[in-house]
Amino acid sequence: MSAPEVPRIDDETLRERLAYHAYATVAWLGRTLPPHTGRALFRLFGTLAFYLASRQRAVVAANQARVLGRPSDDPLVVANTRAAFRSYGRYWYDTFSLTSMSHDAMLAAIDWDGVEHILEPISRGQGVLLVMPHLGNWDACSRNMYVRGVPMATVAERLRPERLYQLFVREREASEVQVIALGAAGIGKALAAAIADGKLLGLLADRDLTGGGIPVQLFGATLRMPAGPAMLALSTDAATVIMGSYETPTGWRAIVRPLAMPELTGDRRADARAITQNIADAFEPLIAASPADWHVFQPAWPTDEA
Repeated sequence: MSAPEVPRIDDETLRERLAYHAYATVAWLGRTLPPHTGRALFRLFGTLAFYLASRQRAVVAANQARVLGRPSDDPLVVANTRAAFRSYGRYWYDTFSLTSMSHDAMLAAIDWDGVEHILEPISRGQGVLLVMPHLGNWDACSRNMYVRGVPMATVAERLRPERLYQLFVREREASEVQVIALGAAGIGKALAAAIADGKLLGLLADRDLTGGGIPVQLFGATLRMPAGPAMLALSTDAATVIMGSYETPTGWRAIVRPLAMPELTGDRRADARAITQNIADAFEPLIAASPADWHVFQPAWPTDEA
């Protein structure tokens, strides 16, 4: 077996090097600072970003406006946009601090509603397909599942530079999460195999990163969501569930519900569209319950781009 290829730093652009060092610093702070100090500091970073990053602020405001059904300059939208930046700041601290938490603290950190929809299928060897929006902190929930002894897998976007991608892979592998790179050869078979092995397969599904997604209606407008979750729901025996998580002062609250499956027709394309729309329908109330916890900092709806 050959040794893994070491990323070549001389292939990186200046922007990529800066991005790597920025995230590496965030990771170091997350592992070093105690929770009260770390969360306060990173919320402050989020507040500063809200005031300084005008283009990003406009994007987030457009997303929040769509969810809230108000104009982008509405006071409620402005307040929620500021809260979203603060929440996202805390998200980065929390993500890198998770492995520093004791197992008892990790178990106590999440208030679950519906966790039996994950644990019961896993206990009988059935794989679970967990479909989520970018809401709250999936990494915290996966760390909680790791402490409970649940085997897991997920898909990760292939970031550049390579050592930045590897940084995130190492964080997830610390919780024994099998990481499958988005766009990797044979990804469909790898995901189906994870489910067949009785794993919890977590997929973030409110952003289409490939350009080949399925158009759905979300908050009264059209956006594309990835087809993968629907295809896996059709082609495997997974128990398919939806999850949303939300930050609390000291941890998180997570809601898990079975996905309502449409009546299947046998037409895989039509069935995949119907399942994906049902996923969007399930996401909508979860996001609406706390829009500031929705960490989508890219234009969610193309027509709303600033």
